[in-house]
Amino acid sequence: MIATTRIGMWAGLCFMIVVALSCKKELPLPDISTQKKIVLIGEFIAGDTFKLRAGQSIAVSGKEQLSFQLLEGLSLELKDITGYSYQLSAYQDSFIQMLYTVPFAGKEMVKSGMEYTINANHASLGIATAHIKIPGPIDAAVTDTAFAMYSNNGTLRIRIKINDPGNAVNYYVIEAVRQGMDIQGYFYYNGTWHSLQTESSLYDFLKSSGNNPATKFDTVFQNKYVRQPVYTSDINSDNVTDNGANTAAKRILLKDLNFNGMEYNTNVYVGEDNSGIPLDSTKGRVFVYIKSVSPDYFKFLKSYETYDPMSGYTSLEQPVKIEGNVVNGLGMIGGVSQVTYTYISGRR
Repeated sequence: MIATTRIGMWAGLCFMIVVALSCKKELPLPDISTQKKIVLIGEFIAGDTFKLRAGQSIAVSGKEQLSFQLLEGLSLELKDITGYSYQLSAYQDSFIQMLYTVPFAGKEMVKSGMEYTINANHASLGIATAHIKIPGPIDAAVTDTAFAMYSNNGTLRIRIKINDPGNAVNYYVIEAVRQGMDIQGYFYYNGTWHSLQTESSLYDFLKSSGNNPATKFDTVFQNKYVRQPVYTSDINSDNVTDNGANTAAKRILLKDLNFNGMEYNTNVYVGEDNSGIPLDSTKGRVFVYIKSVSPDYFKFLKSYETYDPMSGYTSLEQPVKIEGNVVNGLGMIGGVSQVTYTYISGRR
């Protein structure tokens, strides 16, 4: 399930690439030969199995058609610093045709504090390599929650305590993702369970006639997730430094430069964004991820946070360079140690 929640971010990255290719004024592309690249995207999370998605880039050239294509015939070889090899195999899922990437997974668990190297080999695209360093175990917890107004929005305030190790600079990321949830009701009549949603008139008739049919309710979680906007007023966060305290963000970015080796408390405010969740979903659950991430992944996420895909080529803003850790290819495989908290939410 956790792997599915990551789809939103990578779908957004794919959208960002597509929008970046669009322009209000039609300009001819250079008629040059270009080489497609292997693309690797994902997170290696300590305590979870290895998971990533693989695809290929689009060649931007007058000689090439701008269309996404699935990458076939890719093999992955993963090794840790001890030389132990891990097998990652491709499989099918419902996101392949939407993201044009193939999922790969392995049975072994990612180990905290370990380093991994992955080699992606393709007959025509060559070999792409990524080095991933997994942070040590994260010591963090949610200590208090409450509903609060923040920046004129109703939010869930989450107070987080981090016990920061003092042996190195540590990088933290806090995210929130909402999963839609349907509550389906049934009533028992004439030896059969009937749907309250589709047969409400029969249920009302039975009630008005003095009968009290037994009822039951089932919770059905949708396979759809929406990233929730988050806020912070923490002056040690990159969010406040870069954009101020009232700007909604995809994630909170926090370095321990001012609290290295100390206990640290911070507040995160989770907003509510129901876009993409069906209207008949009256409730949902929110996953809050508190992550310790590798330095290169923190830099990648900060660049992704800074980039505005709606600015277009006419923007006067400075361009943002998003750098991954895939050599001779594109993309990012982040090293992560995390704790997860789950909350039930309803529309207010």
